[in-house]
Amino acid sequence: MANRWLFLALGAGAVANALLFVPLPPLVQALAVLVLAGFLPGALLVEALVGQSASRPDWLERILYSTAAAFTVMVTVMLLVSYLPGGPTQLPTLLAFDALSLALLGWVWWRGRRVTPGAPVWPFDMDRRWFWAGIISLLVVGAIFRFVGLGYSDYQGDEARAALRAAAVLQGYEDVLMLHKKGPTEILLPTVFYTLTGHLTEQTARLPFAVANLAALLATFVLGWRLYRPLAGWIAAMLLALDGYFIGFAHIVQYQSVVFLTSVLAVLVLYRLYVKPAAPAHYLSLAAILLATGMLSHYEGALAAIPAAFLLAMIFWQNRGQWRALLGATAIAAAVGAVLLGSFYVPFIFNERFAATYTYLTDRRIGGSPPYNNLNDVFLRTTLYSTTYYVLLLIALTVLAVTRVLRQNFSRTVAWLLSALVVAFAVVTLFRPEWLTIGGRDWIIVPMALIFGGVMLLPRQRVENRTNWIWFGLVMILALFLTEKPRTHVYTFFMPWALIAADELSLEWAWLRDRIGFKLAAVLGAAAAAILVLVFGNYAFQYFLSQSEVMLNYFEKKPAGYWVVYDEPDNKARFGFPLNNGWKVVGELYRDGTLQGSFETNEKEAWVPAWYTRGEDRCRRDAEWFFEIRNLEPWADEDELAMEHYLRQGFEKWGTVQVNDRDKLIIYKRTGNHQEYPTQASTDGLPTWRYEDYAASFDDNALADLPLTYPSVDPPIANPMRVNLGDAITLEGYAIDYEKPLRPGDNIYLTLYWRAQKPIDKSYKVFNQSYFGDGQIVAQRDGYPVCEGRETWRWDPGELITDPYVIPVREDAPDGLYPLYTGMYLEESFDRLPVLDESGAEVATQVHLTDIRVGEE
Repeated sequence: MANRWLFLALGAGAVANALLFVPLPPLVQALAVLVLAGFLPGALLVEALVGQSASRPDWLERILYSTAAAFTVMVTVMLLVSYLPGGPTQLPTLLAFDALSLALLGWVWWRGRRVTPGAPVWPFDMDRRWFWAGIISLLVVGAIFRFVGLGYSDYQGDEARAALRAAAVLQGYEDVLMLHKKGPTEILLPTVFYTLTGHLTEQTARLPFAVANLAALLATFVLGWRLYRPLAGWIAAMLLALDGYFIGFAHIVQYQSVVFLTSVLAVLVLYRLYVKPAAPAHYLSLAAILLATGMLSHYEGALAAIPAAFLLAMIFWQNRGQWRALLGATAIAAAVGAVLLGSFYVPFIFNERFAATYTYLTDRRIGGSPPYNNLNDVFLRTTLYSTTYYVLLLIALTVLAVTRVLRQNFSRTVAWLLSALVVAFAVVTLFRPEWLTIGGRDWIIVPMALIFGGVMLLPRQRVENRTNWIWFGLVMILALFLTEKPRTHVYTFFMPWALIAADELSLEWAWLRDRIGFKLAAVLGAAAAAILVLVFGNYAFQYFLSQSEVMLNYFEKKPAGYWVVYDEPDNKARFGFPLNNGWKVVGELYRDGTLQGSFETNEKEAWVPAWYTRGEDRCRRDAEWFFEIRNLEPWADEDELAMEHYLRQGFEKWGTVQVNDRDKLIIYKRTGNHQEYPTQASTDGLPTWRYEDYAASFDDNALADLPLTYPSVDPPIANPMRVNLGDAITLEGYAIDYEKPLRPGDNIYLTLYWRAQKPIDKSYKVFNQSYFGDGQIVAQRDGYPVCEGRETWRWDPGELITDPYVIPVREDAPDGLYPLYTGMYLEESFDRLPVLDESGAEVATQVHLTDIRVGEE
């Protein structure tokens, strides 16, 4: 890197630093953070590692590697800063990133004085006009579907969890990352922006993930170009640019976009080493950094190691005379990757909360009784995200690609016979995915493994083809047949799937070109591409960009002309579709005092209400307010009936929140008036709040100092105990607060901390009581855990449950000192969980917490 580029890097860093201290729109400051904390140190790291090596990357590779390294830097630096005592603050965090950039700048300058860079691996071998037409069209389509409407939707589910835990990092909860049941990337990236700008909006939190997603499209283009030909790369990237999974992932604060980017680039790095094994230690270290960054995002980032390992084996085989040097380079790279992964996963695995993560992964995701058959589930969900036509196109091209491999390896007769069998199998399986169920167990995995295993192993294939078949085949079989609930995680095999389909389609176009000539084939190909982009793009626009929120009103607003095989779309794992319930208005109404007191809502998970109410108390037992919203995953009939039944307990409609002049969120107030059907009452004449009038104010006040509690964090336990209840549940301790002196009619605020020792198949109720003599009650409150919201059968072993109670003191309670007890029982039988001592012997049926005094001492 020439000195002028070093000075340019210094200047860019200085400008980005300055922008953080100027009152600018959040998006501008977020872009400045991306530059100073991500792109600048990422580019310097890549330049130092491979930019001045014996095989330097071309300019396109540099951009892609630098973008991926930006995520490595942001995640790693923020992780290390989060380990320091106390919460991160702006200046020390800024200094950490700046110090790293300066150190990398020095490394680049030092290497530049001593190393003469080699030539790139690949010469530029295509018409520049077609190249720029392809790049521009890909970036335009990709950017539209990734950046338009990025800030429209409320946080959805896990997004709010990431934002809350980013706030927890800033508040100094040093163990909050250990609560997350996957890698820390989706928490740490928002934390970088929260720390350096002081604010976090939906748009700024989602921005880095959208950038990673767009960069991954470009990486797919380059990988397809290098493995096959430029047209194949463009087709593969455009298929993924219009794929609903990847569009949805770009619109949420989740890890998938980072895994997408690092996976594709890790394979590209290993393939360039296969083509030219120069500077192996440098490039293998880069690949290790990419793989580690993916795995710091999620465990499934490790799946890219499958094609990477195959290519590494091919590198060793092709250069077996240099095996010692390659082994040393591999050891260096492994050490680099191990250090990065160990920085998080070593403390994570040895943390006591890992038991809850292990149970979640093994019981709820992978399952314990493979093989499974998820073909129908995945087909239906994918046709929702990306149209039936898109999925059928991929399947058809895959079948053609399989038959091409068969024709390359067998005689004409045998090849056509095998191809006919493959086509027949594909058709039967498409219409009857469960046709191979024997003895109650589905064995469709067997023919699938035979087909794709055979394709992987047949000899007459280029390494490039075999790499993709191994990547696609193994990951697809793992996801569809060895994982109980893959849901949207199937995107992990869509990257090689798009490459296989694109290779086949580009070969079909080449066949056409050889028969009708380049010009006519180019016109027909461009026309076909334009039609497909319009068909798939219109569907994606309607579902992901339009603010008409198709998924909330599917039957009224679904776009015409798109054939589906279902009567109603699958209602699970809907991510990235636009949805704005106007939650920010609720937050502002709490902030200005219009709303006061605890609330309940039909939003099942805790994350979204906790973020938008800014930590207000959610308690089903004592709620003063109820917020009715609609969700992307529709409520079951029993949920609707349960909400109606709850609202009958004295709630009335009190006001509405409008978004784009449409009623979205309904506010109920507990008035004590009992209505038969409160949800059906009219909203005419009720106060109305417009979302547009409150959104900016909410963003300005959405600081990181909001109250945090379960399940966002594990709060410190004021009074630890560790009492064993029936070898099933541990009472870890409690916290208690009340006004002194305590008077009759006052409240005792008690928080209990429980932890399941094993999976629990019963729903225990908690009792809290203080009494004297033969059982004269002074104070009592029973209830199911977490304000009736987290029954014991839903507890994961190892998870700390924070369980609050407001216990009223009886009006006729005499003055005195009274013991306070707690415990658990089955409501249907009143059988209590026994209290056990260290030897396992029963010693009591209740736990003495402390003594409380009523009246003056």
